[in-house]
Amino acid sequence: MAAIPGHRVVVFLQENKTTDFYFPSLAEWGGAVANHGNLLSAPPNYDQPHDRNAWVHFAMGDYPALPVQVDNDHLIPYYSYLAKEFVFADHHFASGSNSTPGHMLAVGGQMPTMKNPPFTGPHPVWDLPSIFTVADAGHVSWAAFPDQGGYPTKFYSSLTTSPGSDHVHHPNEFIPMAKAGLLPEIVYVWSPAGYDEHPPMVSDPSYVTKGQGLVWDRVQAVIDGGGWENTTFILTWDDWGGYADSVPTPDIETLPDAVHPQGFAAIGGSRIPLVMFGGKVSQQIDPEWHSHASIPKTIIDLLGLPPMGVARVDGAPSMAHLVQDSLTRTPPPVPGSTITQPAPPVPRPKPVPPKPWAGALDRPMPRLVTRDGKGLPAPTDGIVHVKPPRPPKLP
Repeated sequence: MAAIPGHRVVVFLQENKTTDFYFPSLAEWGGAVANHGNLLSAPPNYDQPHDRNAWVHFAMGDYPALPVQVDNDHLIPYYSYLAKEFVFADHHFASGSNSTPGHMLAVGGQMPTMKNPPFTGPHPVWDLPSIFTVADAGHVSWAAFPDQGGYPTKFYSSLTTSPGSDHVHHPNEFIPMAKAGLLPEIVYVWSPAGYDEHPPMVSDPSYVTKGQGLVWDRVQAVIDGGGWENTTFILTWDDWGGYADSVPTPDIETLPDAVHPQGFAAIGGSRIPLVMFGGKVSQQIDPEWHSHASIPKTIIDLLGLPPMGVARVDGAPSMAHLVQDSLTRTPPPVPGSTITQPAPPVPRPKPVPPKPWAGALDRPMPRLVTRDGKGLPAPTDGIVHVKPPRPPKLP
């Protein structure tokens, strides 16, 4: 498709959800989502094992993950409304690991690690291309709003020194900039701790409500700044969080470990919800397979940017066709509104099966592309033990 002149893309990256866990009511709309009943009125109030070890054992079938689902229409009514009124991707997936690989896959389509580096103190920095280096090459404006500790932009050398660091802002700056109409054409937004929907280490029953509330306020700030008509929003989560999901993803790229010396799937990981909405976004279930690498690819296509030079991104399925310049969509309800969920279609649509993955399957993860051309080997730090982790805590 042709790029849309004057368009903007805002990406919200939250934490730790699978498609079945977070959006069971989308089954009524034809989404390939299980609804097992007994939906939780409150989310689990503690974290689950969800590192590379836990995910591999879950995918092997010898670790159950947490088999629960939330009542999304009541717990996250704003998200549910957006998923029904705009685009809900029911075959989107991330990596088979935890937070940092998922975030980096969504920013630059590559994962130099399969675990979380230290959140405080010294940490690695990689010279990798990202959607922001593509923006610079295409003379398109951009901004990143990492969490209060600089996560995850602090892992990119191009974003930790000037001029790249000049475009990296504190998360509290997003709303004032949006209301003033000062947001650039590409925006990635993370949430501070307590508002990212990550299950808490210390009890906080409101963590999901607070996360949805901040995203809702941020969207409204863009609307208040006059940006609804020309903005496409992409809302997704970084990883599976240790929650069960009923739809296996394609085994596209593999990494070896102590249990699988010939390799085990690293992409795709479990399904992750993705909701796309905005003034020119259609209303439909998107049934096609795509990973977090499709997020930068979609931005490249919508804004007419040059390729990233990362095969996983440049060859990724794009979601740009779901945005149509001829559309004029009504903005969502303002924060604090009582959300009335739209009535599901009658008769109930059947899920549309995705087309088979178009690329190669079951191949070793290739070397990473670096900005200096030297490259890096695929990560080897995703530890998998012979013995699976302990069964998850049940509510």
